[in-house]
Amino acid sequence: MAYQNLEKILDETWLKNNLDHTYNKWIMKPADSKERMFLSRFDKYIERVDPLLLSKTTIQNKLRNYQNSQFTDTYYELEVGCYLMDNGFLVDFEWKPDGENGKITPDLFVKKYNVIIEIKTIHLTYQEETGRKSGRVYELEPYKKIKDAILKEIEKYWEMEIKYPLIVIICPDFVGQPLLPNDDFETVLEHLVSRATLFPNGTLHFSPNVERQGLYFKDEGLQCRILSGVGKWTGKGILFYENPNVKENSKIPEGRFLDILKQL
Repeated sequence: MAYQNLEKILDETWLKNNLDHTYNKWIMKPADSKERMFLSRFDKYIERVDPLLLSKTTIQNKLRNYQNSQFTDTYYELEVGCYLMDNGFLVDFEWKPDGENGKITPDLFVKKYNVIIEIKTIHLTYQEETGRKSGRVYELEPYKKIKDAILKEIEKYWEMEIKYPLIVIICPDFVGQPLLPNDDFETVLEHLVSRATLFPNGTLHFSPNVERQGLYFKDEGLQCRILSGVGKWTGKGILFYENPNVKENSKIPEGRFLDILKQL
């Protein structure tokens, strides 16, 4: 078996009967391809996380559901989780909020610091892929994908009385490589607009006051008050944008976990 941990969970017989699965397509790629590099790392993450799982059913269902990109999405859940474990944190991949009867299971839960983490993977859209192949100029608005991903997670938790900080981490798909510039994160979260230009005595002056229009400040931050912050996964760490308007009981406590988030 080429990647025995992946094949064990997916099941060899199942793979033989589902030849269109992403794994079957990527394993045929050259050994030095980005797809095979992805599978190699994925297999190692599965090996590390497998002993921590009480049931293999959930992860098996995710890995088999390649039509909805859950195969790739699960990779990033494990990659970020393993990154946190490498930094000494205890991570729960199956934690459920009290009283939710299994309706919501966050992607990751950092024990001791009690932080909920949702991982959102941004994939290359059909329009982007078509535009790249055309060799022509095409419209690209990555900030919309970032905004939609964040608001989807906020909507999921908005009506819950969550007791813990909530973080959304955005992961660019390594294989598809969608464009997600840091400027777009800042536009979505903290976009600044100058309020006024002044001409006292005929001299140009800019007002020191600015209007913040990003999600963190829209409606005085009400829309995002349950959100502790948004991170961009770089492959080596998390570029974190802390929410200054988060409500008090959703703030990330001072300590080593917050320090790790702020290190990039």
